[in-house]
Amino acid sequence: MTVQDTHTNDEITTVVREFIARLSGRPDIEDDRPLISGGVLDSLAAVQMVDFVERTFQVEVGYEDLELPNFDSVRGLAALVTRRVAA
Repeated sequence: MTVQDTHTNDEITTVVREFIARLSGRPDIEDDRPLISGGVLDSLAAVQMVDFVERTFQVEVGYEDLELPNFDSVRGLAALVTRRVAA
């Protein structure tokens, strides 16, 4: 999926949720569940999330975006993507 295919926050959230489910091996991950701080994912997974966002949505994740709230839940990552796509 590319940024051209993604129009709504709900669609972005769905794509992010599916990626996190594959990454974590947990298909039923809740959107607000703490991923890194909750021990579901590690710091290597955070790097994979940055790569996923940049490739899938054709946006750049800047240094200012590298904060735990942006990567610690499906909702946080989807919100980051929504902001970067809109920029």
